[in-house]
Amino acid sequence: MKKTFTVLLMVLILRLCSVLNAQTALDPNQFVNTQITAAGVYTAEAGQSYAFDGRIDLPFDVTIQGPDNGWIMDVTNPPVFVNTPAADASARDFFELKEGGSLTLKNVLFSGTHSNDEISAVFVANTGGSKMIVDNCAFSDWQDFALRNQNKGDSISVTNSVFINGVRLRYSQWGGFPMRMDVACDNVIWENNTVVNSGRLLANSGPFQNANISQMHNTYVNQGVAGEEQRANEFITANNIFHNFHFLGRTTDNHSSPENTYGAYFTTWNYFADSKDHLDSISLYLGQNLFYREPLLVEWFDEFGGDSLATSLLWEHPDVDSFIVMDDNYTIGTNYSEIDPGFTVPPGNTQAIVDHVSTYRLNPTGEWVDWRVPSPVSYGGDGLPVLSWPPAFDLSYSNTYLQTAGTDGLPLGDLNWYPDKKAEFLSNRDGIIASIRDSMVNAQAVYDPETMDNTPMITEATSSVFSQKVPDDFYLAGNYPNPFDQSTTIKFGLHDRSDVTLSVFNIFGQKVYESNEMRLSSGPNEINFDASNLSSGIYLYKISAQEINGQSYILAKEMILTKQ
Repeated sequence: MKKTFTVLLMVLILRLCSVLNAQTALDPNQFVNTQITAAGVYTAEAGQSYAFDGRIDLPFDVTIQGPDNGWIMDVTNPPVFVNTPAADASARDFFELKEGGSLTLKNVLFSGTHSNDEISAVFVANTGGSKMIVDNCAFSDWQDFALRNQNKGDSISVTNSVFINGVRLRYSQWGGFPMRMDVACDNVIWENNTVVNSGRLLANSGPFQNANISQMHNTYVNQGVAGEEQRANEFITANNIFHNFHFLGRTTDNHSSPENTYGAYFTTWNYFADSKDHLDSISLYLGQNLFYREPLLVEWFDEFGGDSLATSLLWEHPDVDSFIVMDDNYTIGTNYSEIDPGFTVPPGNTQAIVDHVSTYRLNPTGEWVDWRVPSPVSYGGDGLPVLSWPPAFDLSYSNTYLQTAGTDGLPLGDLNWYPDKKAEFLSNRDGIIASIRDSMVNAQAVYDPETMDNTPMITEATSSVFSQKVPDDFYLAGNYPNPFDQSTTIKFGLHDRSDVTLSVFNIFGQKVYESNEMRLSSGPNEINFDASNLSSGIYLYKISAQEINGQSYILAKEMILTKQ
C-alpha cells in the first residue's frame, strides 16, 4: 500500500511539473490576443511575424519568448510582434497588466508602427500587476512610453534590450521614454540596454522611498530633453553613456526658471522637496557616466545662442538643493564630458537632429523634422510587416580610455557591445554594487548644492592621456588581483629608463596615495600597492613616467578594493 501511494505521488508530481513547464506555440496565422487567454509560457518562432488586433489585458502570469540565439542585435530573424489599426484608424497598444498579472518577454522584437503609419503609445502598461521582466528584446517606434509602471508590484527588470525611435512627432517633446515609473517596486534593474532616439529616460517617478534602482552600463544615444525626475531609497546611475544628451538644449536666460525644470536639470524632484523627511533617507550615486554632444550640435548653439554643453549640466532643482546640503548619502561624483567614444557605426541621424533643433528653437510653429532612424519594421504592398534587422548601427567604440573608464574598470555603456566584458561584469556585479554603496556611505559629496556647481567633469582637455602620443612599449597592464583585498600588484612597461610616480585617487578625484620610484629600467616593471589604510571602493591609479631625456608619459586605470 505504501509503495502504491509513493508511485501515485510521483505520478502527480510529474504531471504537475509537466503542466508548469508546458509551452504553447503561438500561431502566426491567428491574432495573438485571441490565443493568450490563460497563464502560461507562449513561444514564438524565429523569422515569423505575429499580429495583435487590440490590447491584451493580463490578470494572470504570461511569458512570451522566442528562441535564445544570442544577443538580439546579432540575430537576423527574431520573432516580430506588431499591432493592427483600430476601426477608426488609430494606433493600438499591446499589453496592460491587471491585478494578479505579470509579463515576461524574452528574445522577441516589438514594433509600434502600424500598417497605416500610426504609432503605438505604449507597449506594456502595468496598472495592477506584480512584475515586468524584459530580457534580450527590441522595441521600436512608440510615442509615449515603451514600458510604463503604474502599480508598485514586486519587481521590474529590463536587461540586454534595445529601444529605437521613442519619438513624438506631433506634439510635446517630452514623450518617447523607454520607461516611465509613476510608482516603483522595491527593486528595479535597468542594465546593459541600448536606447537610440528617445525623449526622456527613466522618468516621472512618484515619491516612492521603498525602491532600490540600479541604472548601470546603458548606452543612450540622442535624448531630446533632460530630466529623470527620480528619487528612491537607493538610486545608482553609473557607467552609462549619454551621447547627444539633452540635444534640444536650453536658452541662456532661463536656467533657473521653474517652468524650465524638465529642460534644464538632469534629475529633478522639486515638487516633493517640501518635506525634508522624503530626502533624509535616500542615497544617490551619480558618477562615471559620459555626457557628450557631437560637434554639429555644439556648433549650432555656438552660432544661434543657448546652452548645450554637458559641462554646464544643472544637476538639481534649487528646491531640492536646499534639502540635500546635509544629506551625507547624496553623492554626485566625477563624470566624463566632451570625450568622443568614436562609435564604430553611429546611427547617422545627427544632421536631422540639428535640423529639428533649428526648427524647434527658431520656428516653433513650423513642421517638425522627422529625426528618427529607419524603422526596423515596414509594410509591403500586401500590408504584411517586413523586417530589416539588425539596424545599421554598431555602438562599440574605438576610444580605449573609455573602455576602462567605468567604476568597475570596464567599458562605459551597454556591455553587450563587449560580450567578454559583460561576462566579467555579471560575475562581479554584487561586488561592484557593494563598492558603490560603500562610496556613498563613506565619501564626502563633491556636488555643491549651494552654488550648483563644482561637479568634477573629466574632459579630453583635462586628461593628459589624450594630449600626447604614447609609445607602444609604454603600457599599463593593470593590477592583479582585481578586485583585491589589502594589496595588489600594478604591472607596467617603460619605453626608456624613467622616474616613475604612482598616484591613487578615489572616485571623487581626491588623491589618497602617492609614491616615487627613481630610475626604473626600460621594459616590464611592477609596484606593489598596499591599501590597508583605505576603505573599500573604486580607485583610479595613474602611472607617470619621466624619461631621462625629459619626455613624460601618463596612463591610468581603475581598481576595486574589497576588504573582507
